[in-house]
Amino acid sequence: MTRENPREGKAVRLSSKTKELLEIDSKHSAGGIFPLPVFIKSGKGSILKDVDGKEIIDFICMLSATNLGQCHPKLLEAMTTSMQTITLTNIATKVGDWAEFTRDMCTRFGYDKMVGMVSGTEGADAAVKFARKWGIKRKNIPPGDVLVLGVSDNYHGVGSGIWPIMNDMGQSSGNSARLVSKDQLWYRQRESSEFQPKDRGALEVRMPGRFQASPCGRSRTCGRNNHGVYPRKETEELNFAIGVRQLCKKYNILFIADEVRMGSGKTGKFLCSDWMGPENKPDMVVMGKSITGGAYPASYIFGHDEVMDLVGGYESVATFGMAPAAIAATRATLKIMDEEKLVDRATWIGQVWKKETADWNMPWLDYTTNRGADLGLYLKRTGNPRHTTRRLSMLCLHKGILTYPDGDRVRMGVALNIPEADLLRGITSVKESLLEFDDYDEIESGPPMKGVVPDM
Repeated sequence: MTRENPREGKAVRLSSKTKELLEIDSKHSAGGIFPLPVFIKSGKGSILKDVDGKEIIDFICMLSATNLGQCHPKLLEAMTTSMQTITLTNIATKVGDWAEFTRDMCTRFGYDKMVGMVSGTEGADAAVKFARKWGIKRKNIPPGDVLVLGVSDNYHGVGSGIWPIMNDMGQSSGNSARLVSKDQLWYRQRESSEFQPKDRGALEVRMPGRFQASPCGRSRTCGRNNHGVYPRKETEELNFAIGVRQLCKKYNILFIADEVRMGSGKTGKFLCSDWMGPENKPDMVVMGKSITGGAYPASYIFGHDEVMDLVGGYESVATFGMAPAAIAATRATLKIMDEEKLVDRATWIGQVWKKETADWNMPWLDYTTNRGADLGLYLKRTGNPRHTTRRLSMLCLHKGILTYPDGDRVRMGVALNIPEADLLRGITSVKESLLEFDDYDEIESGPPMKGVVPDM
């Protein structure tokens, strides 16, 4: 990107190479989530390089998949050894390391059995499927009456089986899965950014009535928003999650924690649901993304025998679900996190963020927030077309910081082993972007995706 320097008419423009690649991409690539117009070529630790050779500090952590940063040497060593030993063994046989791996993982996380899948979407989708069967077999609910309840402002991937319990992100338009399903997405009152006791009361009214046949109460870990960034008052949010968990116990409803994004140490505990305390342990947990350090696609579903013993043949099958490389990546990631005490470091990162942002007072900034190393800021709805999160993220990118715009917030998160100098440099650049936010007349952001309205 280039910048014009006159005091008036400041602009950020995309490079010719980036524009060339965007043109090719628009002709031959479909889908996605309207990414920022930057093409990354390499990375080491928390430093990325784009196609123009520009260094960028990774402040999005590849949407929480690379909690160990890029190319961690111990993770690379484990992956190289695995791939040089065997390419793939899968469902046609039993993977050599799988039995001992499942034993060790279940022991570590306190569950009876686990299932290996590939993506977080597959894991979440399969967990709902298992919960349905539990409702039919254990609670004797007629199959046509089984309901799954999703708590508001959640995101679980793009599987059609879980779309009905998610916020409408386009699946209700031209996709029949959401229209025919009987599953429900329960919305708390949206007027306030805080969790109120009356929200739990409204939910309890529905549980023994309409949802008495529901096998599953789903919570997006302990987070309000669909990608895990938190509101102003963490205590109220946590109490809300605990209250929902206790209601599920009261009415014999499974509580499933989706830890795909917010697990693996991101929040200062290994699982985000650990914040609820051992007495509120979820009935099932789904892990993915950074459980392998981002080095290999794998997701895992953990549960107790009363649910997992019902899982039969062809109900959880993935060609790469028990891949040797996935096992190697998971084992290496857990060992690195233990040796480097990265869960504790997530707490330290959160403390640094709070300290550095405590005095931020820009007229268009609403508030900053975090849970451990998962960071975020919210903009006020000023009505000014310049004050959008996408323009802010583009300005951050111009200054060498990769963030991600999502509605009224800028999503951020850093590798748990990010050097302190890079962390502080990144926070400083975000602050500079906020201070200079209103100075730019033009900030190029690339063409919108087909059928998608960008946050501009």
